Amino acid sequence: AGPAIEEDGSWVQADAVEVHQGAIGRVDATDVTVTQGAIGAARADRVLIQMGGLGAAMGREVRISQGGAGSILAGQARIEQSFVRTLVAQQVEIHRPSAVLFLIAQKVSGDIRPVLDWRGALAFGAAFGIIAGLLGRGRRGG
Repeated sequence: AGPAIEEDGSWVQADAVEVHQGAIGRVDATDVTVTQGAIGAARADRVLIQMGGLGAAMGREVRISQGGAGSILAGQARIEQSFVRTLVAQQVEIHRPSAVLFLIAQKVSGDIRPVLDWRGALAFGAAFGIIAGLLGRGRRGG
C-alpha cells in the first residue's frame, strides 16, 4: 500500500519519507529524511535533518546537521552545527558549534558546555519558585 496522505498534505504515514525543500506538518514513518525543509512533528525509528527545521521528534535515532529543533525524545541523538531547545535521550553526541538549551541524557559525548549545570538549575528553580509565589500572593491578597 502507498503512503497515507491527508488532502492538505499536512500528515504523512509511510515506511520512508524524504522531504527536499518542502514542509510537512506531521510524519509517522520508519525513516524520515529532510534536506532543506521542515517538519512540525515526526515519530520514526530514524529521523535525519540536514539544513532544516524540526518542531518535535520522537525516535530511536535522531540526527540534526546544520538545523534547528524544538524538542527531541530519542534513544540516540547526534547534533552537528545545530540548535536544539529541549533534548532528552539515552546517548547524545554533540559537535561544535552546537547549542542545546535543556539537555537530559544518560551519556553525553562531544564538546559541550552547559548553560546551567545541576547546581545552577537548582538555584534557578528556587528563585523562580520564590518569585512566582510572591507574585501569586500579591494577586490574591493585594
